[in-house]
Amino acid sequence: MKNIRLRQSFALDTAGRITSVDEVARGLDCECTCPCCGEKVLARQGEVREWHFAHVSGSECEGAAEGALHLAAKQLLLESRGIMMPEFVIAKEAALADGRRAQAEIRQEGFWLDYVSAEAEVAYGDIRPDIILDLGDRQVFVEIAVTHYVDQPKQALIDKMTIPAIEIDLGSIYREKWDWELLKEAIIDGCSNKKWLHHLFHEKLAAQAYETALKNASALPDMKEIIKNHQIPPRIRFWVGGRMVDVIERPFGLAIWSPYDPILNERIKSLMRQVGGRWQPRFKNWLTPLEAKEYLFGELRKMSNRSPDIL
Repeated sequence: MKNIRLRQSFALDTAGRITSVDEVARGLDCECTCPCCGEKVLARQGEVREWHFAHVSGSECEGAAEGALHLAAKQLLLESRGIMMPEFVIAKEAALADGRRAQAEIRQEGFWLDYVSAEAEVAYGDIRPDIILDLGDRQVFVEIAVTHYVDQPKQALIDKMTIPAIEIDLGSIYREKWDWELLKEAIIDGCSNKKWLHHLFHEKLAAQAYETALKNASALPDMKEIIKNHQIPPRIRFWVGGRMVDVIERPFGLAIWSPYDPILNERIKSLMRQVGGRWQPRFKNWLTPLEAKEYLFGELRKMSNRSPDIL
């Protein structure tokens, strides 16, 4: 897919507006020019290849297809009065003084945004966004990515200025030809190729996520109290062939440990298969369900040569 060559689908008409190759007369009768270099172009509307504009001189204007697509996208935003905004997800972590910590995620669904007007390529401090949408009481930046995406320095400026901004990614939509309907879906109506650079309600949503994370952390058990009230569970020691096998009953299962012995280990492993035990490499022991206690103890007694010890 990525080796599809983008053809020039848009050009400037005699009125200075971006027009589609589908809207003009064939050949030189289209009376169009390349918006990137100003050279005359002709409309190739054959039956084999996708329709596109080509420079009359036959020269290759580097980046003409991408540049014309970028301008067409901006023209749509300048003439529209609304745009679909993408969903936004923000996650925050909070830690309490006693060491408990938790995360929380807030999700803001996508929504339709109406705006009063739009301007293109207007400087705003140290930033010159592709489009600035005027909401009346606020402004929103729109960056349109065809070959160039917002880099980290620009992202840092947007965050510092706390200006709501989105990026519309056209570069990842691999097409040989664009038309107004497809472009309108990508720029205005759709949102799958859009992402927030700084959400319209970023600070509010971040605060909500942090407060929720604090509540989640507070809901966790206090480890200091658990340690303080912790009672060491009894260890029952069986002797199998003169080798110890320790069983510790915990709230989540029975932990079985034995020293390394090839013969003993095989016998224990065989028993674990019967009771649904699983090996825990981190703790170097087996863990079985509590429901297996009666059967497990019975089998260990059969294998033992002396009564079990309670330690």
